[in-house]
Amino acid sequence: MDSVLDTQIDVAMGFDRNYAPHAAVVIASIVRHATDAALRFIIVHDGVERALQERVESVAPRAKFVWIQIGDDDVPEYETRGHLNRSVLFRLSLEKLAPADCTRVIYIDADTVVLRDIRELWRSDITGYSIGAVVDCYLAAEKFAERWGLPMDAPKYFNAGVLLVDLARVRAEKSFSAALDFVATHNQKLLLGDQDALNVVFWGRWKSVGADWNVQRVRTQAEFEAELSPDRRLSPSGPALVHYITDDKPWKADVWHHWAWLYWDNLKRTPFFDDVVRTYEVSLYRRLRMLVKWLRSRPRIRAAAPI
Repeated sequence: MDSVLDTQIDVAMGFDRNYAPHAAVVIASIVRHATDAALRFIIVHDGVERALQERVESVAPRAKFVWIQIGDDDVPEYETRGHLNRSVLFRLSLEKLAPADCTRVIYIDADTVVLRDIRELWRSDITGYSIGAVVDCYLAAEKFAERWGLPMDAPKYFNAGVLLVDLARVRAEKSFSAALDFVATHNQKLLLGDQDALNVVFWGRWKSVGADWNVQRVRTQAEFEAELSPDRRLSPSGPALVHYITDDKPWKADVWHHWAWLYWDNLKRTPFFDDVVRTYEVSLYRRLRMLVKWLRSRPRIRAAAPI
């Protein structure tokens, strides 16, 4: 097997200081299921001071961390829209800002929780493609193709919250730079910012890594099993990563998300539990209700085959 798949695993994230506690949850969940993996976290950030960085790093004491402060010229301006702000563009800076020895990287949004060994995703075969991703559960690919004049043959639109990236290939193609240029040119027309731009750039040129690795819906296991489209159907092992898309974040007191307890279960493994409880005013009563709902209706999650 290629040595790049046997040694260090590079995981990239992009966030500002407000999302640092949630990013720590993602990191904690990765480490939890890959305790012996050689991990390097490449963090593109805005304003995460050293003291806060150290708190995040404490979640994964055996891992390496590379912190990259985003510059004004690294990504274009982006008007905040709901829960989306300029930090959604940070992943596109990896082409230029990631360490030179990083040739393959997993990018993960800071509003996710990992439930299986990240090495399973790392070893996915994307030979011949720059990125591996998962179909977006909500956006209609046909309408997107029509809007941007893209080929209509078997259209597929991916969610950019989880990407397996052949960074060497991306650098050679300068494809993330092309996506940044697309954002700068069409900013106001993009519903989902760089995700739309990435889908235009990679239209028909990306590989599916399986729906398990980006579960985006607030749905029960039975509803998942009723899915007819193979590229949106979970494997028998169940979710490998849950992605809390839209503004329905599990750390909000007034939001119920079917998978919310997974976030709180991993938050306990970070030094940010009290911070999140205090900031979002999530009382013990609300957390207990969340746990009871989870115990009553949690989906079947089976361990994947050993790595």
